[in-house]
Amino acid sequence: MPNKHLSFILSFCCFLLVFNCNSEDITSLSVGEDFTSTNIRVLSIDTFAVELSTMKFDSLVTSSQGRLLLGRYNDEHIGTVKASAYLRVHPSSYYVSDDAVLDSVGLFLGYDQYFYNDTTQTSTINVHKLEEKLTSDNGYLYNISHFNYEANSLGSRTYEAEPNADSLYVTLDYNFGLEIFNDIKDNLITDKESLYQKLKGLYIQPSNTDNSAIVGFNTSDVFLRFFYSIPNELENSEYTYDFSIDSESTAYYNKIESDVTGLPIEEITSQEYNLASAYSNNISYGQAGVGYVTRIQFPTIKNIYDINDEGTILEATLYVEPVVEAHSEIQPIFEELSLYTVDQNNNLSSQVSGSSDYVYAYLTSDDSEYNNQVYSMSVLNYIDSKLNEEPEVDNALIMLPTDYNSTINKLLLNDREASNFKTKLVITYAIYEKN
Repeated sequence: MPNKHLSFILSFCCFLLVFNCNSEDITSLSVGEDFTSTNIRVLSIDTFAVELSTMKFDSLVTSSQGRLLLGRYNDEHIGTVKASAYLRVHPSSYYVSDDAVLDSVGLFLGYDQYFYNDTTQTSTINVHKLEEKLTSDNGYLYNISHFNYEANSLGSRTYEAEPNADSLYVTLDYNFGLEIFNDIKDNLITDKESLYQKLKGLYIQPSNTDNSAIVGFNTSDVFLRFFYSIPNELENSEYTYDFSIDSESTAYYNKIESDVTGLPIEEITSQEYNLASAYSNNISYGQAGVGYVTRIQFPTIKNIYDINDEGTILEATLYVEPVVEAHSEIQPIFEELSLYTVDQNNNLSSQVSGSSDYVYAYLTSDDSEYNNQVYSMSVLNYIDSKLNEEPEVDNALIMLPTDYNSTINKLLLNDREASNFKTKLVITYAIYEKN
């Protein structure tokens, strides 16, 4: 049985020669009797199967993420993606001067620099009044949550997104604003509850014909803004009166929809279903915000017991190759991913840790050519747990970005067949034999 606690092997491993072999025809180099009474052989084995499949979380928490996502685009690999936002707003005080006259009202959306896909194409957003108050039984709202809204739009804006600019402004219906503004002046709206009788919230959605970009807006810079003046002042100044997003956990969320009709991942109809990469053109899929993720398993790892001599695993490194043509400057690839485990029902279990910290997958390259990039990560502790678990557990590794719930970036990965063995598990294994 492999034993990972052989301290003398770790002390002398810098003297060992590592080379490639396979589990059926193992050769090695001995340190020699002059150095120690134990002969040590170190093997580098890369023939263990790496099984990729695609799963989809039933739902993702998208409330309290600090970002509104808006837009729609078509993707040949992942389908049509649409992001809409629901929000509830209120003022810091329920007071407006009796002399104030409303000039206009609109929705102020501050960019947060996030975008995905083509911002040079025009986008359209439409703002609607909610017919229901945003509520939740558990304090969370999800990418699949839905609340009814009025069919008639309060206002719309067609624009080319400028994520590095300050903001986007959408002019709203004057009469809608006037009613709320005057009710506050007349003390008919004096608190949140009386406000929500008139304004339960706003729903912002893209046009169903857009094919452009999904853009992020900072929730700290989103306001329902009333512009007003006081006619009898010596200086004719214009003032603003803002409603900001509530601080409650259910004050806003992003609804993120994906139409994958005609694509291999259309077969995934529940969270428990795993679509093997062999049935999806040797590719596995991931998409933040929507819920797709690659599931990684090592079905033959226990074949390491077929090695006759006693030994230990010194290192286990997983390499996974991204699909080059699926990513670009406007659809960037993740530089870093966190490792988690999911159980047999694909429920998120825990973040994978190493000897001193959590484990991350890093995008690396042997040279400057993009098509040589590969994710590499240490999975030593995970492999060790798989070799020692009793009873056996049908769990798996997944890789997630830190902002998985507030972005919509995709990640396509080649399996071992498609990547010409760039996707692989490399085990560094030491065998020791006493003379």
